[in-house]
This record gives sequence, C-alpha cells and structure tokens, in this order.
Amino acid sequence: MNQSQVSDFGTDAIGNLMIFAAYFQAFGKTTPASLLTFSRQAFFFIALIFILPLWCYEIGVWMAFAVSDLLYTVLTAFFYRAMKQNLKVL
Repeated sequence: MNQSQVSDFGTDAIGNLMIFAAYFQAFGKTTPASLLTFSRQAFFFIALIFILPLWCYEIGVWMAFAVSDLLYTVLTAFFYRAMKQNLKVL
C-alpha cells in the first residue's frame, strides 16, 4: 500500500462530513459544529501525526490523514444520532 492509496481513503467522504458540520450550525447546535470544524485537522490529525509514525514509520504519516477522517466520521455520526433523538417532529 502506498501513500496515495492511504491518503485517498478518506477523501471521498470529507465533503459530506463538512456538510454535516454546516447542518449542525444551521440548527443552532454550536458546540457540535465547532467540535466538528476543529476536530479533524486540529485535534485528531495533529495527535495522529505524532503517534502513528512511531509504529508505522513513513506510512504512518500518510495514515494519519485516513485515520483522522475515520475518527471525524465517528464523531459526526455520534453528534448526528444524538441530535436526531432529541429533535421533535411537529
């Protein structure tokens, strides 16, 4: 597996995930919107860029992109599910 295959892993879904961040902002859910906006690049990616190369060497740097996108997807699904459960339909 080369670095382009690893970095392309999460690129397909990132547009939809950014739309979810805007979705939360549109519904006035500022905390989930802010966490989603900052989590992908600021929290997950920076932590993973230091951790993964310790075990996976050079490919670990490229895996940080895909793993941060995966964690971002899990966080988005968690917030979306919690919001849908609390949303009351008229």
